[in-house]
Amino acid sequence: MKFVAGLLAAGLLMSPTSGHADASTEVPDAAALLSQIDASGPKVVFHRLWANEGQFEVICNRIETGDPSWLEVARRLRPVSDAAASLSLNYSVARALPAAPALVLGLVGRGFSIHDICTSPFIEPDPGVAERYEARALNALESLSGSRISALAAQCAEGVRLTGR
Repeated sequence: MKFVAGLLAAGLLMSPTSGHADASTEVPDAAALLSQIDASGPKVVFHRLWANEGQFEVICNRIETGDPSWLEVARRLRPVSDAAASLSLNYSVARALPAAPALVLGLVGRGFSIHDICTSPFIEPDPGVAERYEARALNALESLSGSRISALAAQCAEGVRLTGR
């Protein structure tokens, strides 16, 4: 019986709709999530999202875009997240660095530390991934030279640089 159930499960995983978002992974837009956080509190919203791996992954992917509303979602969820979720949020915000360096650095001291987000946000990347991220992030941070946050950008660049090269 377990064998048959396993085959059925495997068949479902290989169905034509696998890999596509379904109702369990549909995520409201950032404004709706921020409204939910205002209404129910960040802890309630965080636990609901964290319980659905697909939804949480979609949210992390949206945070990586550097969109200000999604970065605000990350800032509001970060204080109530556990260690694993915090790492996911940290890495998502760090991956937004090349797209929105000033916005990302604006989160330092507001739920995120410079060490949380000024890093190589990969655990075991494919060859070249970390190096491409490093180049893009350093270019984005360099674009902030001469701005009021140039010192913070320089400090962040030190954390982003890959060591041993």
